[in-house]
Amino acid sequence: MYVSARDRRILDELLAHPEGVTVAYLAEALDVSERTIHRDLTTFDSLLQPYELTLEKKSGTGLRLSGPDSELQTLTNDLSEARSIDFLPEQRQLLLSYKLLTATEPVKLQALASELHITEATVRNDLDKLTSWMEDHQLTLLRRRGFGIQAAGEEASKRRAIRALLADHLNDTDLLRFIRRRTLAETGGRTKAIADQLLGFVDEERIQEVEQAVEEVNRQLPVPIADSSYAALVVHLTLALERIQLGERVQMKEELLARLRDKQEFPLAASLAARLEERLSLSIPETEIGYITMHLRGAKLQRDTQFQADPDLDISFLAGRLIRHVSDRYGTTFAGHALEQGLTAHLSPALYRMQQQMSIHNPLKETIQSKYPELFNAVQDAAGHVFADLPVPEDEVGFLVLHFGSALELDDGREYHAYVICSTGIGSSKMMAARLKREFPQITSMEQLSVYELEQKQLDPGDLIISTIALDEQYDHIQVNPFVTEEELAAIERYMGRKPGKREQPQQSEPEGSLESMQSQLNAALHLMQHVELIQESTSVPFWTSLYNTLLYLQGKGFVGDAEAVTRALQERTKLSGVGLPNTQLALYHARTSEVREPVFLILERIQEEPVQAMDGSTIYVRRILLMLAPQQMNEIESSMLSRISSMIVKNDTSLRLFAEGTEKDVKDFMSGEFLQLIRGIN
Repeated sequence: MYVSARDRRILDELLAHPEGVTVAYLAEALDVSERTIHRDLTTFDSLLQPYELTLEKKSGTGLRLSGPDSELQTLTNDLSEARSIDFLPEQRQLLLSYKLLTATEPVKLQALASELHITEATVRNDLDKLTSWMEDHQLTLLRRRGFGIQAAGEEASKRRAIRALLADHLNDTDLLRFIRRRTLAETGGRTKAIADQLLGFVDEERIQEVEQAVEEVNRQLPVPIADSSYAALVVHLTLALERIQLGERVQMKEELLARLRDKQEFPLAASLAARLEERLSLSIPETEIGYITMHLRGAKLQRDTQFQADPDLDISFLAGRLIRHVSDRYGTTFAGHALEQGLTAHLSPALYRMQQQMSIHNPLKETIQSKYPELFNAVQDAAGHVFADLPVPEDEVGFLVLHFGSALELDDGREYHAYVICSTGIGSSKMMAARLKREFPQITSMEQLSVYELEQKQLDPGDLIISTIALDEQYDHIQVNPFVTEEELAAIERYMGRKPGKREQPQQSEPEGSLESMQSQLNAALHLMQHVELIQESTSVPFWTSLYNTLLYLQGKGFVGDAEAVTRALQERTKLSGVGLPNTQLALYHARTSEVREPVFLILERIQEEPVQAMDGSTIYVRRILLMLAPQQMNEIESSMLSRISSMIVKNDTSLRLFAEGTEKDVKDFMSGEFLQLIRGIN
């Protein structure tokens, strides 16, 4: 167990004064406040337990160590043999940052020097280097003689800075193991001490309560939160609760809170807050519920989705534009439904993070930049163009590059057989799976899992577990880098050599590429194509009147139940985000509701141009309305076919021009060809 320099000095004083010492004496000897001494003493029960010693507190005499003389001597010997860990400057500055961010009052220079076992001059030098880092996180480092040192700024900024420290210096596995009462993997002295110190700032009992509450809510989600976002949410809530108990409140602008109240994640956030209030007997303000909502909205889900929610259609347009611009800049045509689907799933939470300026840590960023320098530049340039009004951090760019890098690595399709484990679920496991498929054709099945999902699996002795992160020893696995090296390929081959072999996987009822599957896809495409139509206005009427009349027409054909209800759904949809395709005269209006009886795609051509907000926030003037309607209940093939249309529209400049200017026959011919390519597996 790591013993801090200050804990060691307290123990030295207690051993030197067997008759007992007062808290005031210890505070004066160590030049810290009595409150600090009381806080440090809360860890002494667990510290002394291996020695069968206890810390007695008696009125008049103060504090004294009690226990067998032999154990007191053992503790003395252990302390004399122990050496203060000589932290590297970066690690020392990390600890210094964390202590200042978590302090509730100014800290004296001498106390910091004593605790870190360094000179005051070294502390001053470290503080000079921390000043710019604090400013990057909208914080100010106050340093005044007689006052002490304090990190000043808004509570939200402090939380973001703390989360950044945890993300930069503790990987997701360490956090998850700590959160789920696991023991941190044994590492070298410096690294282990850093982890112990950082996690030591978090109340273990409280973090267990938070984790249990988060897990209860997580089980209500249709798709669980990815491990990395799960850990970040637990840490955020734990720190927030500690601040609440200290009487501190985080602020949020009322207009932002009002918008968050309308989000579908807000009730879940409120449910989570209610569970925590009940468990911990405290009151959580609505502003905290707002921040929980932002975390849930910014969380990367573990599975790629198809047509899960209406906004995904808008995202798929942006994904298509990004693919086109990256292709132009990189000189390679990126295509394929897997890439489009993966980007769509990733962009939804990523865009929200960027809009709210929520930071995300990408531990692979430098490796990605080194492995794919030209692709990184191409994606960064393309993202800056597609998301012109949003700052796109390099960490987000790195995650996007993983998707495009995966597309470069992929052959004509992926099969599944081994368990590929990746904590983020944002592309790195796909890239590794593609490489493994090419190098080891004998691996005939692969399933990508998070650590949490792996824990739920009934494993066969013949299963391969190939992971980008460290796993518990109970799993017979091999850990490799997402960018698998030649040495790691050889290690995987040796790992496979000692396994008994893979179990037979149950056959899918309709494997992709089978005649039955192709027939199902063909039937779905033909059914959808029967509902494709170009409608031209005969008289000029207000926009929503025109759209309502179009829905009445569809109601008459039996495709829509209540035209008025669908109109309201479309109007509500426009409140969420822009519907125009940037730099075009096209707008996409879509809804998924029980009032829609059949999947429908049609084009409404207006007599007059209509100003609408585009998906990038700009204002454009549209002539053609692309109307896409989906029933609440659709099978996977229908969802895939309808979702595919959005990719067709933004495939390239020619396709955009076709949907903006083409005849009904032109549009149908193009869509039929695209569906045929999809069914044949060309894309």
